[in-house]
Amino acid sequence: MKARLLICFALLFSAALPTTAAHAVEPNGAFIRLTTNNYTYRIVGGAPLRIWQCTPLGNCAGRKDVANLNGYRPYPADGAIVRSLADGGTYRFAGGAPLWISSCGYAPTCAGRFDLNNLSDTAHIRAMPADGTVVRNVNDGGFYRFAGGAPLFVRCDMGPGCAPAPQNVDGQTMAKLGTYTPATPRMRQFPPDGVVVVNGDDNQHYRFAGGAPLPIAAPAGAKQIIDSRTLVQQGTATAALPHMRQYPADSTFLTAGGGYWRAAGGAAVQLGNCGVLANCAGAVAVDPATISGLAGGRLLPVPKDGTVLRGVPSNTLWEIVGGFKRQTFVNVAGVQIDDTGLGAIPFPPGPAPVVLPPNFNPGISSGYKVYRRYTRFTSLKVRDAPAGSVITVSCSGKNKGCPFKKAKQHRLSGSSLNIYSRWFKKAKLRSGGSVVVRVSSPSGARKQMTFKIRSRKLPVRTTRCSAAGGTLGKCA
Repeated sequence: MKARLLICFALLFSAALPTTAAHAVEPNGAFIRLTTNNYTYRIVGGAPLRIWQCTPLGNCAGRKDVANLNGYRPYPADGAIVRSLADGGTYRFAGGAPLWISSCGYAPTCAGRFDLNNLSDTAHIRAMPADGTVVRNVNDGGFYRFAGGAPLFVRCDMGPGCAPAPQNVDGQTMAKLGTYTPATPRMRQFPPDGVVVVNGDDNQHYRFAGGAPLPIAAPAGAKQIIDSRTLVQQGTATAALPHMRQYPADSTFLTAGGGYWRAAGGAAVQLGNCGVLANCAGAVAVDPATISGLAGGRLLPVPKDGTVLRGVPSNTLWEIVGGFKRQTFVNVAGVQIDDTGLGAIPFPPGPAPVVLPPNFNPGISSGYKVYRRYTRFTSLKVRDAPAGSVITVSCSGKNKGCPFKKAKQHRLSGSSLNIYSRWFKKAKLRSGGSVVVRVSSPSGARKQMTFKIRSRKLPVRTTRCSAAGGTLGKCA
């Protein structure tokens, strides 16, 4: 009896307690103020988007106080449309992110557009559309499914996002990465490293590395559905704006079976020492078969001709020609490859060329005029030589036009020397002779260029190099 009385008392007491007051969900366009922090929001597509200044928005007329944001969406519904007063752009929401559109002239126009101060409410606005979101480009007619923030051209008969009808955007939306403010892109041109997609036509999986989809065995985890046409057309229906690269971007790291590679000129160059390359941070995991099978055509067997590699830690520069390496002194950054990895790339057939130290890369430039009976230099210079280098200029053979009998020498205090203006300004060089310009570094390395004078033809130039204490040979 006593227990029954206690239960009745508890029920009566609980009934007397005040209940949490439910508030009505305000319609789109309405303003609310959250009493817990005094933030003001405007309802757009069923979601509360923060307002930073009420003055340009009619002083937020009709604003209502609410105790919480219960009942509202976390992000605006697809198709909600706003204008950002910060940049004047009109944006249509898709997958929780606002995508700038260049025109209101196509369906569903801009009816129901609401003004906002800006689009910086990261709590209720996605930076980029959620994976799987599909939009339609009204200019090229293509449907695009987002993967890692990048739109990939797809068919709409497989995969999510095509029903109900995808939101319409336009060619400028794609070209300007979904934004009217370049500093804040709303999509990526290429999926970021590590994103996985699956071809719904043959179930082949691909992992993106440097913007290129590389085939891999089916992994666990999330993946977006593409199709064979996505791959053939590089992810786009507008050829000028691809969303896939044919080959990984230069300097992308790959790892497979415990080994490491770096993309350079479309090829994967195997590395020997990641310790000198920031431990190959961010390497994208692929399969050994991805590397050995050249990624089904997404990797080249050797870097493209003209690719420049920079050895680390030697800092030497190498140019790839026909799959072989040769030393170059072009002033570019190059793709950094450890010296061990570079050692596996062969020299051209023949004796191994001389490799000059990285701090000794003098240039010897020249110009000429050829006459019937003689040749004249119009320029002859040494540049980019280290201070303290010795320039030696001599003549040999039957060159009666040589302006001096004994070799001339000059020690550089700077980095260059105008040989033409110093010794050859009026020289008329006869056929059969030669002019030799040699640059010797303080360490003993040498670079030499010989000009063989010919009748009525440009001189033949031959370049030779030598490491410190070595003999002259073919330059690398």
